[in-house]
Amino acid sequence: MKSHDCHVFMQRLLPFAFAELLPTNVHEALAAIGAFFRDLSTRTFKEEVIEQLHENIPIIVCNLEKIFPPSFFDVMEHLVVHLLYEALLRGPVHNGWMYPYERSMKHLKGKARNLAKVEGSIVAGSLTAETSNFTSYYFASTVRTRKIVPRRYDDGGVPQSYAVDGVPDIFCQIGRFGGKLREVWWSSDEDKHSAHTYILLNCEDAVMRSFESLFVSQVEEAIPGISGTEVDARKDKHFVKWLKGQVDYDDPYYPVWFHDLIQGPVAKVTTSSMYFTRGFTFHTYEYGRRRATSNYGICVKGETDFYGILQEIIEVEFPGLLKLKCVLFKCEWFDPVENRGVRFNKFGVVDIHSGRRYNKFEPFILASQAEQVSFLPYPRLRSSGINWLTAIKITPRGRIVAGEEPPLQEEDAINEVEVPDQQTDEILLIDPDNRQYEDLPEDVTDEAREDEFDRSDDDHCSDVDENSNDSS
Repeated sequence: MKSHDCHVFMQRLLPFAFAELLPTNVHEALAAIGAFFRDLSTRTFKEEVIEQLHENIPIIVCNLEKIFPPSFFDVMEHLVVHLLYEALLRGPVHNGWMYPYERSMKHLKGKARNLAKVEGSIVAGSLTAETSNFTSYYFASTVRTRKIVPRRYDDGGVPQSYAVDGVPDIFCQIGRFGGKLREVWWSSDEDKHSAHTYILLNCEDAVMRSFESLFVSQVEEAIPGISGTEVDARKDKHFVKWLKGQVDYDDPYYPVWFHDLIQGPVAKVTTSSMYFTRGFTFHTYEYGRRRATSNYGICVKGETDFYGILQEIIEVEFPGLLKLKCVLFKCEWFDPVENRGVRFNKFGVVDIHSGRRYNKFEPFILASQAEQVSFLPYPRLRSSGINWLTAIKITPRGRIVAGEEPPLQEEDAINEVEVPDQQTDEILLIDPDNRQYEDLPEDVTDEAREDEFDRSDDDHCSDVDENSNDSS
């Protein structure tokens, strides 16, 4: 494997790969060093995180020394102790690693056509590339050049536009379908009602928020002491019908898009098996389950993180003059309850119980809310009755992710090193059964040490002269 592959294996797979294969102390020692490099390679640094890593790394190395033989530990294994001080001087790791320069050198070596004169060939190829790049500015926008070639994860780049202003952002998201498009009927009236309700409740507009607050207040007045869960259930069931009764269709006080939205979606939706947005490539489970890459894992961040599998990608259209369009993901959710459907270990690994599902019918989310994860099974020697899947977060391609990631190593993530009961003086460092071992008397050893360090330079010069005379 190349160095980048080793980093991916160490940072992504080591924290969970050997949990079912090795003893707990061995797995935790390997997972700790993987989590350490994962925290060291984050985009942003905090001084308190660096201080915590500085306290953890000696314990991590000592735990590894209790497992691996002494011959394994050369200078490279002990070098990790000094990486944190280097990080404080340098900053994030992308300012110091060699991957950008290695990619640049590979690009330059690809320009070498004459192996007898490599440097001149690289210079000639670079001049040709710069010349073609300069002349491409004078071409028409319809001419396809390397400068305007679509990216691999092209999402269209242009949001949906409408003839009027003030349309909510959920109808103007950037995204592009992939594969064959199909027009199908709604699978059931329940799906249609659930999708319409979800769009209304996630429409970030002051008018819609005021109607939602009015509905909640009326429910609480009608049923004193009602719980928040029952209010949400009534909102999912009755909010759409209640809202239609509150607004007249020809009321000029409300904008045009608001009238189109509350009427409900059309009877047919557009579906596809792929969707590109925000640097992610999403596949439906039916399309991607036989592929080498799994792009159907979904995660929605919130007060409670939801993990699920993407079942359908649909584009909902609303009738009217504006033809509002919104892309929804229909997902099958896992149980989000901690320690029952989701568990977290001390190295930042998130596990999902593949046999438990969310018991509430809320299958739809906006495509703009979805983040991508990959569900990996634990390597094990024999099958177990409880199958846990590890959720690996996918980084979007070609995007700069804002925000700070929490460190994987918390304060109590690393176990303390056990102090041995045997005294250090009693540990035999030299094997007496070795034939090359010579037990020297203590006085001889001291005498040799004194002779070695007490000799002057004059004595050394005289020895050299005697040797030269003997040779002559």
